[in-house]
Amino acid sequence: MRKRFCPALCGIVLAFLLALGAAPLQAAQEPTELVENAITSVFETLRNDEQRARAEPEFVLGVIEREIIPLIDVDGMARLILARHWRDASAEQRDRFTVAFRQTLLNAYGVRLADYLDNRVVVIPRRSRQDDRMAVVATEIEVGRGQPNVLVNYRLRPVDGAWRVFDVEAEGLSFVGNFRSHFNTEINRSGLDALIQRLEAGDRALIEESLDNAVSEGGGSGG
Repeated sequence: MRKRFCPALCGIVLAFLLALGAAPLQAAQEPTELVENAITSVFETLRNDEQRARAEPEFVLGVIEREIIPLIDVDGMARLILARHWRDASAEQRDRFTVAFRQTLLNAYGVRLADYLDNRVVVIPRRSRQDDRMAVVATEIEVGRGQPNVLVNYRLRPVDGAWRVFDVEAEGLSFVGNFRSHFNTEINRSGLDALIQRLEAGDRALIEESLDNAVSEGGGSGG
């Protein structure tokens, strides 16, 4: 099962990183256009300096920080992941969790973008939809090498007049949902402070365990 879902799990994290693009936030950009331009721009940036992207992890992380992070609703995503624990957390705990989760995720998976430069991502307008409150942009990652394409949906919502990504689904597996479920278990077991401390220490196992749980539990198909 891991072999089947590996592209999907990579899709959740890598699509989260790719979704979000290099173009400045503009209220006039439609979600489909925003995602398509973003993916194209990030891939082009890394492909134009592919040797450096493969040899220097800090270069890839710099591209992500500069071109991707501004288009994520980071605070909103953190709230959704912690769910009820967000309401009970102090302002300091909320800030620490948001910063530590983002940094651990980037350190664990950001540099792996260089391994996927040969993949092609295609936006599928006919499967995309939007209203005033939310948009879903459907895409496929063409994995190649005889492996099936990975279906990826980007979920966006307006934040301060511009569309921002708040969740990504790959093959029915939700980025936010997976981490919410796993982190809830960790918090119930050891408490929120213990979870934050593990993230601040760069404990990548927290990220990997969440995705491993998604593999063992299986996932849906299609967008």
